[in-house]
Amino acid sequence: MIRYAFKRILMLIPVIIGVTILIFTLMYLVPGDPVASILGSDAEPWEYEQLREAMGLNKPYIVRLFNYIVQVYVHLDLGQSYLSGVSVSTEIFGRLPRTLMLGFISTFVSLIIGIPLGINAAVHQGTVHDWLPLSVALLGVSMPGFWFALMLVVLFSIKLGWLPAYGMGGIQYWILPIMSGAFHGIAMNARQTRASMLEVLGQDYIVMARSKGMPERDVIFKHALPNAMIPLITLMGGILANIFGGGMLTETIFSIPGVGYYMVKAVNQRDYPAVQGSVLMLSIVFSIVMLLTDLVMAAVDPRVKAQFASRAAKKKKEADA
Repeated sequence: MIRYAFKRILMLIPVIIGVTILIFTLMYLVPGDPVASILGSDAEPWEYEQLREAMGLNKPYIVRLFNYIVQVYVHLDLGQSYLSGVSVSTEIFGRLPRTLMLGFISTFVSLIIGIPLGINAAVHQGTVHDWLPLSVALLGVSMPGFWFALMLVVLFSIKLGWLPAYGMGGIQYWILPIMSGAFHGIAMNARQTRASMLEVLGQDYIVMARSKGMPERDVIFKHALPNAMIPLITLMGGILANIFGGGMLTETIFSIPGVGYYMVKAVNQRDYPAVQGSVLMLSIVFSIVMLLTDLVMAAVDPRVKAQFASRAAKKKKEADA
């Protein structure tokens, strides 16, 4: 298990470096001149050239890429914002707690609602308790997240006036963003839980437990659910990562000053260091989430354990030979 964890951590290094190179290249190729955005259209030509040289934008691509990688991974510096002059690291770490809070709470809500819906649908297959959650799940999977967020604003803020439409404040400001972020996860969890439960409920050991007169509640929650949860672990990691990735839309719509909102604002203003730093930070969070998902999967799934045990035994046998 320790060897597997170490191997997975090593695999993250080329992934994160690859993301760094990719986002830097995209920002290099994107049309537009950040110098023009900073100075405006009234500056003299020599002022453009002077600022471009001071910012290092007149150097070749490979030189700028090498300098950026050294700056990020050697000096642990994401650079400074072109427009505000503030450290990108300071901005991101100041906003990251809001993004993490929104992502983890939305994931938690999607679990505590989606999993019971899926269990209830599987237990009552073919009834109204089955097709109604499936209809909601189909709606949640197919509906664009930004459209659902806007509909929440129209209904609960504009029409009913129950909740604020945007901004930061008390708990009431978090309700609509969390509902928006969790809805897709609720649909995914409900569908996957139903499918996993139906597969497990048809196994011989479930039939045997029922034939022995075990209460149905114990059959469902002590025997069926633990085995049905194994495929859900991978899905949970994907949902959490998807919420972080889609957080920029949620944060923008509800004006939550998180990393996603900061990144969208930086894109509109051609603030390249801010965009690169935001994407890099979200990619690191995404990679950590998927790493933890793999480690949990390896810890709870006996098939993964057996696979690594057989590999270890084979290597030991080859070494002895």
